[in-house]
Amino acid sequence: MKGVHIFIVSLWLLIIPHHVNASSLDAVTKAQLQTTMITFLEKAADKAGAFGVIDRETGVRVAVFPGAIHPRIVPYGDDYFLCIEMFDSAGNKYDADFLVRNGTDGWMVVDVMMNQRDLLRKAIANSGS
Repeated sequence: MKGVHIFIVSLWLLIIPHHVNASSLDAVTKAQLQTTMITFLEKAADKAGAFGVIDRETGVRVAVFPGAIHPRIVPYGDDYFLCIEMFDSAGNKYDADFLVRNGTDGWMVVDVMMNQRDLLRKAIANSGS
């Protein structure tokens, strides 16, 4: 079932136009980047489909679920940030930003920032991208 989900999302990503800051990516690379993030979330999820994160304010572990994938892909040197909205069971929104890198085995998530948009802005500003 996961393979079908990834295929459908990948097909959707190829069809829907996406915006990339400071560079132009081909549709295949965009789909690979988004599929990497989705696969990471699926593999890291528990049986209920929740992704466990530490709330940065309280230090409490929170189960969040994927919501809307943002079509924007932000370059960060040779890497890219991809964003998704996630929600806990109470409906609280978490902005999740995934840093994706092309490694020796292909694209992989190397960092995740939850509700850290100020840090994300600083990182992008300091990247020279």
